[in-house]
Amino acid sequence: MGITQDELMDLIEPKADIEKVSTISRAGETFSTRIPKDIMDELEIKKGDKIRWFVQRGSNDIEIKLEKQKQNGS
Repeated sequence: MGITQDELMDLIEPKADIEKVSTISRAGETFSTRIPKDIMDELEIKKGDKIRWFVQRGSNDIEIKLEKQKQNGS
């Protein structure tokens, strides 16, 4: 039994409450991108927080994890 194209897309498309796109630019020898304000606000990203990238070789899939900077006194 097969599935329709719509059913397939429902299975493989990421589910998200917020979806934003940022453009990658080149800054010298590295690439950079800006984090959209809606994403920064939702995740409460602050200066000093880090993003850890997880990439599977041979795939376009990327997983990222936000690592919050520890606050003094906590």
